[in-house]
Formats: sequence, structure tokens, C-alpha cells
Amino acid sequence: MNKKLMFFIDFDGTISREDMCCAMVTKFAREGWEEINLLWEAGCLSTEECAQRTLDLMTVEPEELDAFFGQVDIDNSFIDFVNWAEHQGYPISILSDGYDNYIKKVLTQYGLSITYYANHLEYEQGWRIKCLHLDKECKKCGVCKTELMQELIQPGYLRIYIGDGYSDICPAESADIVFAKDKLAHLCQERGITFYHYDCFYDVQRIVQELVGTLNVSGD
Repeated sequence: MNKKLMFFIDFDGTISREDMCCAMVTKFAREGWEEINLLWEAGCLSTEECAQRTLDLMTVEPEELDAFFGQVDIDNSFIDFVNWAEHQGYPISILSDGYDNYIKKVLTQYGLSITYYANHLEYEQGWRIKCLHLDKECKKCGVCKTELMQELIQPGYLRIYIGDGYSDICPAESADIVFAKDKLAHLCQERGITFYHYDCFYDVQRIVQELVGTLNVSGD
């Protein structure tokens, strides 16, 4: 029986050209956020702990932050990739350790109907992170991408993961096929994880089309 493909895709720096979390804190947070981020990268802080400490340094009002999120620029090749995947019958899910506040805004702006999972930003006398898909045992990430990928994968499908950063290494270890760039590519090299390098989604589409015949994958 031929297998089919399911794509699980990071958002910040993968679909969006810029890491929106980093852009947000760079613009709106007071000094000290870089040290907090280094602790997260070193594994000393969970996403929830890192995010909340960073959010405590932000004083931006909701209206201004919402307007900032409206300026998100995405990889233009993503639109064509989504159209191709839909035509082939390959499901797509966005798995992000960022925030659904801007992901929803971007998808609506581009008329895309894609399932997404992310953290949520709330404002009540200050900003708070709400982790909607936390692994209560691990607690490393606000969104456990590995757990979600295991829950969402359908029988007879291969898991293809596409990402670029630290929060992508765990799902990359569990995926059948990995596309990586930037920090994720370095982490995959360090841990001996086989991956395909990509710069944009045209690269992903091209490589997948080349692999389809060898993987015994079916498509429309």
C-alpha cells in the first residue's frame, strides 16, 4: 500500500521571513531579554518561563502590538507550496512555539485555511503567555510539537517536518523526513539527524517531488 505525506511546519522564521517573537521583544522589551533568551537556548528555562520573564519587560499596548503583527512578511513560496500540497492531498499543520495571535492574523490575511497550534498572548494589566499545548511532564516547550505530531498523524502517512530553530529539534527527531535550515540544521548535524537543507518552500516541493518515486508515495 502506498503511503501519503503529512507536513508539519514551524511558523517563525520558516513560514514568516522573520522570527516574530524575536522581532516583538527586540522592538518592545526593555533591556535584559537577550540574557533570558540565552538561558532558554541553554535549556535552563522552559518556553513558558522564558516568555513570561520577557513579557514582563514589555509595556506595549494591545492595539500597537496588533498593528505590529499586521506587518508580518511571509515566504512568498509558501502560498504556492500550500496550493501544491492541497492538490496532492497532503495535509498541512502548523506547529509553533510562538503565538497564535499573529499566526491567525497572517492566515486570514492570505486567505489560508490551515490548522495551527501555538501559544496565546493575553493582556490584563500586562502580558501573559497561555500555553495551550504544553507537555505537562516535559514542560520544555509551550507547545509540544512532538506530541501533537504523534496525535495528528494518520495511518499510512509519513511525517515530514519543516523548521529552522531550537524548538524544532524534538519533532525533527521523531519525523520520517526533515527539512532544516539555520539553527535546526546545525542541531541536526550535531545529533546525527538526517535532513534536507532548504532555503524556501520551492526547495521543499522540488525535493519531495524527487523523493516521491523512491518512497512509494501516492498523490493525486
